[in-house]
Amino acid sequence: MHIAARLSKNHRFPQQAWTLIEFLAVMFVIWATAAAVHAGSKYGPGWGIGAGLIGTLASATIVVLFYRWMWWQDRRQLQFLRKKYRAIYRVIAVPSDQKSIIKPDGAEIKIGDYGWEAGPIRKDGLIYLQGLTLDWRMVWYAGFRPDQIERAATKPSSQYDFWAPDWAKRPPLPPCPFPVLERETLTVGIPHHSHRVFTRPILYYPRPAEKV
Repeated sequence: MHIAARLSKNHRFPQQAWTLIEFLAVMFVIWATAAAVHAGSKYGPGWGIGAGLIGTLASATIVVLFYRWMWWQDRRQLQFLRKKYRAIYRVIAVPSDQKSIIKPDGAEIKIGDYGWEAGPIRKDGLIYLQGLTLDWRMVWYAGFRPDQIERAATKPSSQYDFWAPDWAKRPPLPPCPFPVLERETLTVGIPHHSHRVFTRPILYYPRPAEKV
């Protein structure tokens, strides 16, 4: 996963150079190498090669199993979010609590945008929504008071249907049926179940016929 960059000043996440899985993989490789060197120096090159192969196979197996366990955990959380947050709202007033807003620098929340209900980032009594482009990329994520939005529909599908880790097969992406108003804007990836941002901002271009 990549680290978020150029987020609005009111919300930044700490930068992390490694994921836990990557760190474990490196540690296992170091362990396998050390075991091979030790066996080779004590019992000869053949033992060293055998120890290296066994260590590498064991390390790879453990990492793969850990990946699968993490993905199982992710899917459980995604399923919970699909069931709990099922509404789509339309923005009728820009949110006033800046601490409840996450967006790339330059991205805007506009009146008329649709927002997909999402889990909160803090317990403040606000209704949290995610503004998405036609390709499900998140433009903004913000908390609204009830008088700042109006209910528009029940989700025909969930934004959480389409997130998957880089190594897993992602389902096909139909156009988002309730996107933000079409405009050129920065986006920060498909919504993640932790409600954090893991991709660098990418420029989204409106379809030529719909450019505003």
